[in-house]
Amino acid sequence: MGGAQAVTMLTGLVRAKVIAAVAGPAGIGLMGVLNAFNSNLVNVAGWGVGTSAVRTVASANEAERGRKVAAARQAGAGLAGAGLLLVLVCLLPVGQLTFASQRYALELLLAGLAVPCMIATGTWSALLQAGGHLRGVAGAQVTSSVAGLVLGLPFVLVFGTVGIALSILIVSVVTAAVTWRAAARLVPASGVRPGPGDVSELLRFGVALQAGNVVGAVAIYLFRVLILRSHGDDLAAGLADAGHFHAAYIVAFTLPGVIFSANSSDFYPRVAAAKDETEARVITERQVRASLLLAVPVLMALLTLGPIAVRILYAEGFEPAAPMVDWLVWSTFCNLVGWPYAFWVVARRSKRAVLLSQSLVGVGMVAFAFLLVPGRGGMGAAMAQSSSGLLHAVVLVTMARFSTGVWIGRRTLLWAATALGALIAGRWSMVFAPSPAWGVLPAALAAAVCFALGRRFVAADRDEASGT
Repeated sequence: MGGAQAVTMLTGLVRAKVIAAVAGPAGIGLMGVLNAFNSNLVNVAGWGVGTSAVRTVASANEAERGRKVAAARQAGAGLAGAGLLLVLVCLLPVGQLTFASQRYALELLLAGLAVPCMIATGTWSALLQAGGHLRGVAGAQVTSSVAGLVLGLPFVLVFGTVGIALSILIVSVVTAAVTWRAAARLVPASGVRPGPGDVSELLRFGVALQAGNVVGAVAIYLFRVLILRSHGDDLAAGLADAGHFHAAYIVAFTLPGVIFSANSSDFYPRVAAAKDETEARVITERQVRASLLLAVPVLMALLTLGPIAVRILYAEGFEPAAPMVDWLVWSTFCNLVGWPYAFWVVARRSKRAVLLSQSLVGVGMVAFAFLLVPGRGGMGAAMAQSSSGLLHAVVLVTMARFSTGVWIGRRTLLWAATALGALIAGRWSMVFAPSPAWGVLPAALAAAVCFALGRRFVAADRDEASGT
């Protein structure tokens, strides 16, 4: 999964590099808005079926599993159709709200046609993930990423902003086709029909996921809209500022996102299938420590080499994105702690707890955005993102405390505090660095230390598993 995510990351960076070279910061800003538009509609129409399907199928016994799989397929097909209808309904009002005109209506339409494909892909991926077919998930990701890049880039080069929307659509179509093929081969339809309550079970749990995800997605979309409007009627300047923010977001979240996505493919089904809360808590805390080991070298490199990364990954004119990277990196660090607990809440707690946690974080994001973005534009959005990341971690750890009666373990807390101190020291060293290239040293040191600790971490787990 890590290798598959690395390929996905590289293809995404190549696509962003080409768009930056062809359309500049405004093109990157438009891509961010189109992706946020799709994410909102997927969260509304998708009803959280992908996540709820993993939980339902992974925790089902053998006698029930065929019905649960059939229910997920049926729900996914219906929600994909609902997603297409929602795109057509929302197209014009969202275009007017976002751009104060219908200038980019065609781009919104073309990109929005990806929504039903994304919902279907989420359902098929959930079936593969719940069944433990991680190799199938990884293969589908690699194939669709490379094929989407090769097929989509020519449209960007020829059609400009319309080509950006077409490339988003092409990637989603290819991904859906490849994932469907993998699911049909590895999780074939058994002919069993879902029981009367199986689909409603998925949708009932999906209500909590959907409501929380919608709040979060709306908050992210508001980030973009507020950045666009922070320059008044100057839409070009707003798009450029949104492009700087989106460029910094890609730099700060792409590499750590590889770690998050790769780990979640295995972690979420395991924590959902844990026999009791003690085992689930042990799995969750172990995931926090593993995520810190994998991500700290990456975050150190981003903090110390961020301006160089922006210069390499994008084109001239993206310099304002560099200071935003720092703020977004701190948000990512908070997610290293909060993210495993978020999956624990989804896998182990009630629908009400899921809704409460996600809504609190989403409302906080909106509040921070309205407070910081209007006066500071993209930089304010980066600061708001960092603040909401801290809120996210605090809410989830506190919720775990009240649900289990146990705070985060002392060992895990020590790991997090040590990692935070190392990152602060590395960033502080750049104040006195003789050149920007100095950042290679703290990044290399962090990688060496984490590699050594990682070997001990794996050895200790192996000894624990063997009983020695």
